[in-house]
This record gives sequence, structure tokens and C-alpha cells, in this order.
Amino acid sequence: MPYCLYLRKSRADFEAEQQGMGETLARHETALRALALQCGYTISKTYREIQSGETIAARPQMQCLLADVAKGLWEGVLVMEVERLARGDTMDQGLLLHTFQQTSTKIITPYKTYDPNNPFDEEYFEFGLFMSRREYKTINRRMQQGRRASVQEGKYIGSIAPYGYIRQKLLHEKGYTLAIEPTESEIVRMIYEWYAFGIPQPDGSIKNAGRPAIAKHLIQLGIPTRKGGMWATSSITRILQNPVYCGKVFWTPQKQTAQNTKLLLDGKHTALVSETLWQMVQEKIAANGVPPAPRALQNPLAGLIRCAYCNHTMQRRPYQKSGQPPFCICVTPHCPQVAAPLELIEDKLLAALQIWCKDHKPYWEEIANTLRMRAPCSDFSLALRSKKAEYTRLQTQIQNAYDLLEQGIYTPAVFTQRQSLLQEKLQIVSDEIETLSSSCQSTTQTPYMLPQESIWEIYPHLPPAQKNLLLKNLIQYVLYEKTSSGRWHHSPDAFTLTIFPKISNTF
Repeated sequence: MPYCLYLRKSRADFEAEQQGMGETLARHETALRALALQCGYTISKTYREIQSGETIAARPQMQCLLADVAKGLWEGVLVMEVERLARGDTMDQGLLLHTFQQTSTKIITPYKTYDPNNPFDEEYFEFGLFMSRREYKTINRRMQQGRRASVQEGKYIGSIAPYGYIRQKLLHEKGYTLAIEPTESEIVRMIYEWYAFGIPQPDGSIKNAGRPAIAKHLIQLGIPTRKGGMWATSSITRILQNPVYCGKVFWTPQKQTAQNTKLLLDGKHTALVSETLWQMVQEKIAANGVPPAPRALQNPLAGLIRCAYCNHTMQRRPYQKSGQPPFCICVTPHCPQVAAPLELIEDKLLAALQIWCKDHKPYWEEIANTLRMRAPCSDFSLALRSKKAEYTRLQTQIQNAYDLLEQGIYTPAVFTQRQSLLQEKLQIVSDEIETLSSSCQSTTQTPYMLPQESIWEIYPHLPPAQKNLLLKNLIQYVLYEKTSSGRWHHSPDAFTLTIFPKISNTF
């Protein structure tokens, strides 16, 4: 059987490259190919992880590797150190070991070959991962302490300078600060003045402007973003709410506690706007409504639908005041894409997926294994847990109603009405639990086949977040295209969807 390579950069590798020590992945690949040649291994594929993610979820190439290992494609995986495979939490390390054990796939390093089904190698492998995790936590703790100390000294700790500045090395000391970029800094000042006082018009008047209007005005003036693109409302918002522009630096800890809180201090760099103007802008933003706080996901197609014209992710647009159903729109300025009702897009996508799954039923085992690897806890069991918690809450409410009756707060008539309503809700939730339990049972009874029928039966009963997770396990993305508005030809569903499954390159 063939072998493969897995290459990943660590944080130390990035630092070494900045000091001119050469490209890490190229050096590692040369060493591992020499090892393969020496041992007589045939290398059929190379997985190159460019980013240094802490968890498997943040490393797409590792996800692909585990999917292929689960299919039994490789006799062994060559890697520089076992620590390159997993440095995440215990769940990630357990998933990694379990996947390699199931298919007896070896892990080969220049120093040792690990057989996951050998008890001694398994122990050695687990100990190596444990020490790697401990080392990572120590390094991360030191880095956070260093970042905090740098901010307290007024240094800039970001890796990319905000618009209007360039990152500059401090003389005769460690760390960085910010230097003014002449052209961009003038644009930043204009953005703040426009938002605070309004945009001057050709007739000499001043027109009040919000963030969307400022983005549109910059586009009309032909002023590009730093990367050469067009301005968006979100870009203007980030500039207006960044305290760096009034001379501050800040640090936010990964886990905030009473002893470890966010810092906002004076920086070493020169401010682009006065604190008075910055505060005026913040008050105006607050008066106009701050961005909404994070809440439960409302869009089951979030992150999945892309515009066929500009390839940007399309968004859900609610119309609460008019009562119109939510639409799926492209927010890229001047994009010719025509929006459509979100529900229609979802219905068409589900219909196409059902047909696709039925046509490719012989390959469903491959799909099911991929889904299981990506989501060990199924959508059904997550929904079941939620319904059981709701059932417990309703039982508590019924018990509380009895207590209120005994205390004389509820009259017998009020108690009877309240109990009847709660019992009705309890029965509905009980029926939903029974349906979800049967779906979970059918999933566990067929370890190599995910029941298609259960997916389409249970989908309408899932919350949007779980619908989104289920769809993301099945597909990579969907290209949406609509050329004419349904307002004129009365065909709101006259759009095309091009689906890219997240299963196999065979289709």
C-alpha cells in the first residue's frame, strides 16, 4: 500500500523563517522524501498545512488526512514529529489515535515508527502528545504574559498594522510601534470627520452620512482599500471603532477573569484623530444603534451560498418591519446579483441534495464515514439533548405550579389552566424526543450507513444552527446565480444553484 506525507508549520517555524533560516515545509519535505527513499516507501500524496492551528477544526489538511486514513488509503503517514499531528485538547488527540488504530495506519518519523495497535507504541505516542500539549500551554502562557507587558509599555502587538499606519520596529528595544502612512492616514481622518460632521457637497452644503454612505462615497471617489478592493460598511465600522486611531493600544486575554481583564492604554504611536473626535464618533454610533450582540444563528445556509459573480458569501437579510420573508442577498457593492427568498433557496438545495444522495447511494458509506469523523456527536443527538433539557424545564414548571397552588398564589382555576397548558407542551416535546430517539437509534444501529431518510425527516425539526452544521457536513459551498428580478416576471425561483459536495473528488 502507498504512503503519504503530512507537513505542518509550527509557530517556531514562522519565527525561524523571519530570521532567514529557509522555508520550513520545503526542508521537512526533503528530509521525509529522503527517509521514504531509504526505506523503500512509495509516496502518493503530500498534505501541506500552511497555517498553525491549535485544533483539528482549524486545520483543513489534517481533516482531509484523517478522512483518508479512515478509508484505509495509507499504509503509513510520514511526519517530522508526532507533535505535528495533534497539539490540541484530549478530544483531538483521542480522535487522532482512534482513527489510526481503526485502520492500523503507521506513523513514521525520522526517529521512530509508531504502530498504533502496539501497546508500547501506543503508550509512547500518547505520552508524546501529552508532553506536546503541556509544552504548547507553557509557550502560550508566556506569549500572553509578553503581550500584556508589551501593551503596558505602549507597544503595538498586532501582526498587521491597521489602515492608516505601517508597523515599525522600535529602535534599541524589543517590540513594534506604528508609524503614520501618509496617504491612508488622510483617508482615516476624512472618514472620522465625515461621520462626525457630514460630507461636504458640491453646492457647499454638508450632508449627514452614515457608515454605508461613507463607503459608497469612497468608492465614487475611486479610493481603493489597502488590498485594492471596494469599501464595505463593515470596513468603515472597524475603523471608526478602533481606539488605535486616538493613540491607544489594547490587549484582550484569551480567557477573561477578574484578575485578567482587557487593557486599554496610551500607545507609543502618534494618534490620527483627537480623543474628543473619537469619543464624539463613539457616542454617535451608540445613538444610531451599536452592532447587535451575538445571538443564536438564524440562517441555516450561513457560509454556504456564494455569489456566482463575485464569489463572496451571501447573507440573510430579514425584513421585520414589513413582514416580508428573509432574502438571501449579495452585499458586495455594485454586484449585479439578484436576491431571492431564503426559504426558496433552501427548498431547492434540499431537493437537489435528496436526489444527489439517492443517485449516489452506493457511495453513501464513504459519505457517512466522513460525516462521523467531522462530527462524532451527530446532529440528532444534539437536538435530542436540547429537547430533553426542555422536557426537564417543563416538569419543573409543573412542580412550581403545584407549589404556587399550595401557597395560595394560584387559585384552583388558574392552576388548572396553567397545568393544562404545560401538560400540552410536555406532550409535544415528548413526541419530538421519541422521534429524535428513533433517528439516533437508527444511526447507531448502522455503523457504516447514515440513514438518508432520517436526515430529511428530522431536518425540518432542527434549529437553524443544527441545520447549518448538517449541510456543512454534506457540501463545501453552493454557487447561486439569478439574472432577472422576480418582481417583473413573477418567477422568484428563477435561479440556478451549482452544488459542490464535500465528499469525494469522484463526482
